[in-house]
Amino acid sequence: MINKFTLSRVQEISFVRKNLDEFIANNVSLSRYTDDDPLKPIAERNFHEAYEYLLSHPEVENDYKCLLHLHEMLMKDLDDGIKSELSERQIAELSEMINQPTKANLEIAIDVFLYILDKRLFSDGDVRAAMAFANKFCVDSGCGFLTVPIIHKDTFREKLRLYKDSNDIDIKEWVYNYCIKGPKSDYYE
Repeated sequence: MINKFTLSRVQEISFVRKNLDEFIANNVSLSRYTDDDPLKPIAERNFHEAYEYLLSHPEVENDYKCLLHLHEMLMKDLDDGIKSELSERQIAELSEMINQPTKANLEIAIDVFLYILDKRLFSDGDVRAAMAFANKFCVDSGCGFLTVPIIHKDTFREKLRLYKDSNDIDIKEWVYNYCIKGPKSDYYE
């Protein structure tokens, strides 16, 4: 799998900023918030803060500490008692996945995204943390932005269920084709 886009960090950030409200709406919808949910504005605020953080801090390493920090930011004021912590085994697995020099950054981002969702690393907030952390890789490497458009969320959930049940890796190619956006991509297909 190759990087779908090759953007400078400045180009990537410009693209993300232009589309951030839409990306956050996709994220909030995928995280199962409805329009009448009183927590939706908090979730939206948290996504804005988390994405602003990853856009503004290229010096932050793409490691488990970054994932934990993003999770903490995304869960702020949403659910007391949700801890941002990983076991030593999860840290080792995540580190191994992140450090694959033969894979393109986009493929690593997709692998990390699916790993977090499959392993359910947190008692709540896996979708949010997985999306933000994968996008840290995408922004840093200028390879597009991972977002599940609202029109594809049900298909994504079904593919994720199949992935969890049978390790069907078709989901990786599907995410690559439908969920990685960049300038001049067919975003509304």
